Amino acid sequence: MTTPIPDVKPPNYPWQQITYGTDKIATMTYYYSDENSPLIPIRDVSHQMDAKRDPNIETKTYGLFSHCCKGERKAIVKKGICTQFFCTSRGKPRTRVLTGYYQPKWYCEIETGDFAIAAERVRFVSPGFVLSDIVPYLEGFPIDCFFRTWKYIKDETVIKRLILLLNTANDATNEYIAEVHKLENYALQQYNRMYQDKLQGFSWSDAGELMRKEGLI
Repeated sequence: MTTPIPDVKPPNYPWQQITYGTDKIATMTYYYSDENSPLIPIRDVSHQMDAKRDPNIETKTYGLFSHCCKGERKAIVKKGICTQFFCTSRGKPRTRVLTGYYQPKWYCEIETGDFAIAAERVRFVSPGFVLSDIVPYLEGFPIDCFFRTWKYIKDETVIKRLILLLNTANDATNEYIAEVHKLENYALQQYNRMYQDKLQGFSWSDAGELMRKEGLI
């Protein structure tokens, strides 16, 4: 008889609480957006060969179902970073936009030195704020400087202003999740799968199965 998989949603085991640091540091993460979503800048879930799994807004996790930005996730845990901003590219020509943030609270060591994080709160907006447009709001801080996968933001005033900017915009998180599910179903119809090895989206049941497979529970 198979032993039932326990509830692994934070704060349950094997998650541990992040000890926040005293330095005011945030990170900003770049993700690929889905061109089949013209209005809402979700991650690229309908890509035939490389459907993206993070940011996994459905479970408020990052790095649990993918290997994206290992160094960033380690930094969030080790430095006690409490804000992870997100941006992506949209339109033609491609323009980077600020889309939302996580407030990480828990971590789980998936492999030695490799951590998944889970957020207590997430907030995403649509269509997002063009990075170059908000430089004056940030008093000249070069938020629009190019980077590839992620970077630090080490200015406390900038972090506070970015959070305020996102908090004052309409919360589109539920619209993001609905759009993810919509395009997952589109991918299933087009390619007979939602992700390379999955016929469905992500849930905490999936997380439990993954953690059991990895010997974490």
